[in-house]
Amino acid sequence: MSNHIKHKKKITVSLNIPDFVNNLTILINSITSLDNKKQYLINDWLGVWSTYIAFESKFDPKRLVYYKRGDIIHAHFGYNVGNELGGTHYAVVVENNNNNASGILTVVPISSLEEGKTKNDLYKTEVYLGKIIGNTECFAMPTHIRPISKLRIIKPKRKNDGKITLPSDLLDKIDEQIKLSFTKMT
Repeated sequence: MSNHIKHKKKITVSLNIPDFVNNLTILINSITSLDNKKQYLINDWLGVWSTYIAFESKFDPKRLVYYKRGDIIHAHFGYNVGNELGGTHYAVVVENNNNNASGILTVVPISSLEEGKTKNDLYKTEVYLGKIIGNTECFAMPTHIRPISKLRIIKPKRKNDGKITLPSDLLDKIDEQIKLSFTKMT
């Protein structure tokens, strides 16, 4: 197996094809041992990720709409490990004054209540939002706060995509949960 290379280190040698093939073989063997849903999700993510890689050099975040604090976006969070959030989710922008030229945006993911569940079933770290996206009851997951590349945004990308903005009282509840989860409150 190849040595792990730090991200910022300048690489001056060509890709070692035997190492690459070995890593792909390990990946394929790992995927085939998973259940069908995980196999599908990884395959889907590899396709999406390949598209991102191809588009990355041409991507200009200034061509997107300006995202303000409280705006709700739909984004692809990728395929992640363990309990890390992955797949497509809505998310609320939580940073102040995002620079339109910046390639990243800090968001809190949003999910929908499973059938038969109520807001009383949420974890104490989750924030009930009600029916803010269509007719689906939603909640925010402040402990999954993260910066994402604007490449991951599915919509809105243009002015005519329409925007949903979270009411300020719900944004305040998310802020409070972020403070409780990540700061020392005395």
